[in-house]
Amino acid sequence: MEKEQENKIYNDAIAFFGETSQKIMVIEEMSELTKELCKELRDRGNIEDIADELADVEITLAQIKTIYNIHKMVEEHKDFKLHRFASRMEELKSKQNK
Repeated sequence: MEKEQENKIYNDAIAFFGETSQKIMVIEEMSELTKELCKELRDRGNIEDIADELADVEITLAQIKTIYNIHKMVEEHKDFKLHRFASRMEELKSKQNK
């Protein structure tokens, strides 16, 4: 699906259900993903359910970014944290190799 069409759906959902409802929804969806990951760790889950819940979480997170108009800010924070994480992994790898 095109980004423009996705954004329209997110905005329509926020307008229809309301911001508070969509904030609650992201919490519920994250909880369902947590449940599926826990089930998988106990050898009772499956990858299809995890993928389904991940999709729900990504959709609702996009709505949260839309509500707060923070798409760019989130990407900036994500880039910073990924670079920092990569640096930490390199440090750990170099310590292991000594």
